[in-house]
Amino acid sequence: MPKQYITEPESLGEITTALRSAGFKILLVFSLLILVVIVIAQPQNVYVASFFGLSWCAISIAGISLPNYREWLAKLWAVLTIPVAPYLVISNGLLPATLVPIATIFPILLLSNGWRVSAMVVLASCTFLVPFYDGDYDEGLWLRLCVTNLVVSLLIYALASQLEKALVESKEKTRELNRALESEKQASAAQSRFLATMSHEIRTPLNGILGLTDVVLSHEISENARPNLEKIQRSGLSLNRILNDILDLSKLNAGKLALETISFDLKTTAKDCVAFYAQLAKNKGISLRINVDKTLNTSVVGDATRLSQVLNNLVSNAIKFTHQGSVTLTLDKGETSSTHQIVRFSVKDTGEGIDASEQERVFEAFTQANSSINRVHGGTGLGLQIVKSLVEAMGGAVSLKSAVGEGSEFYFELPFEVADKVVSTRETNMAPSFSNLTVLVAEDNDINQVVAKSLLEDTGLNVVLANTGKEAVELAQSQPFDLILMDLHMPEMNGSEAALALRQANITIPIIAFTAAVVVEEINKALASGMNGYLTKPVNKPELHAMLIKYLHPDMPTDNSQIAKAVHTE
Repeated sequence: MPKQYITEPESLGEITTALRSAGFKILLVFSLLILVVIVIAQPQNVYVASFFGLSWCAISIAGISLPNYREWLAKLWAVLTIPVAPYLVISNGLLPATLVPIATIFPILLLSNGWRVSAMVVLASCTFLVPFYDGDYDEGLWLRLCVTNLVVSLLIYALASQLEKALVESKEKTRELNRALESEKQASAAQSRFLATMSHEIRTPLNGILGLTDVVLSHEISENARPNLEKIQRSGLSLNRILNDILDLSKLNAGKLALETISFDLKTTAKDCVAFYAQLAKNKGISLRINVDKTLNTSVVGDATRLSQVLNNLVSNAIKFTHQGSVTLTLDKGETSSTHQIVRFSVKDTGEGIDASEQERVFEAFTQANSSINRVHGGTGLGLQIVKSLVEAMGGAVSLKSAVGEGSEFYFELPFEVADKVVSTRETNMAPSFSNLTVLVAEDNDINQVVAKSLLEDTGLNVVLANTGKEAVELAQSQPFDLILMDLHMPEMNGSEAALALRQANITIPIIAFTAAVVVEEINKALASGMNGYLTKPVNKPELHAMLIKYLHPDMPTDNSQIAKAVHTE
């Protein structure tokens, strides 16, 4: 029967089986005890008593050894016990009657339904048969024994019934919990598949939009066209950030978001954030400022990508809700030691402010301070939830000070390990230059081929294109390449299969997954197939350049943070 259709009678049956298994083991011990008593006490009907003990012993051994026949053996025990027990009491008086309270446990363990009740009634009533014994006995002791046996038998039956009922309920609840966990696992797997598909299907055309826009902007174009192309680029980046927010929220909820540990410069990260939003602030006529404590050691170890994501969300939110005045990003020095320091981050604006009753809700997913905000300002309502989760993941807690009409301040403190001075790497914004090197790009999307080819050729690389994984394997086996960029989703043979085939053929060319997939399971599968690292689409030029330098010109200085973002292997 399928797991989801298990019913209460089946649970009861399983409990009965478990009790019966334990009952036969206890019966074996009890029957051996009876045999010892017979040897010591020498009752009048020693043969009948011995048969009683030996039959119990034999049945218990059979029950332990033959689990498939336990129900029949239990009924055989009842058939033997029901007539023999009264006979032993009538024949031997008080001695066998004293064992009745112990014996009444066996119908509970071995039998069920009418068999259980019948056996218990017979055993509990045996004590009342002592007056039919021909010998002498103590009447006072007998009366006390009758009351004791009756009370004990009723208590055993009542307690056992309640225990059995509790076990059935517990087993049912366990099954319900297991079904719920299984459903959750299936839902999680379905969500991962959906996210992988959505990511690939959205990022693939987005890579074309951003990549081609970047390629065009990097060349001489009409000054009339440049502002429009830059607007397209900013819109594409905004869409990419929304997609990243959705994916990150999913990872955070699943506990699968991993933090990086790299050396980076806090001041550079903060300035990059302000520079990115400078034009947006200028368009709104507000001032965007940055203040960095001069005593702050800005060379730290941490997750530059996630910190940048937090600051970007807070600064973009502040600009969105500020119509006049300023937005200020501040970095202050907190407690310090020789190896660590606390840094206080603050984003303060002179915008609309948030009512005290709404301040807790703004950190909830898909929530904004009031329903009119989405109509006026837009947004998904994910930004502050992600800020809160990321800050907590990095060891801090985000707080809010705000009043309607007086602006808002979001602030948090994060611990960082102090790093050796980070070398300035502004030159990484310049494309590296290579010569006499060839890169194989395995990509089935023609737009992505154009983007990859243009970006790589801008660095002086020769580019050979393959439309499928199978074609990539054939080309890599027939001519030398210095690097392979491999899409994961391709017809005939996917990227992971192609990488595995190349490694099995002893081809050691560095292979980089060039993919729109950002689900960790897919990336781990790619790395397990023999790939050296991965780049996500849409292509980030600094990350691409860092990857190229790492594998094609390792002596060239580059930005450690970009390498860390681009390469998560080895």
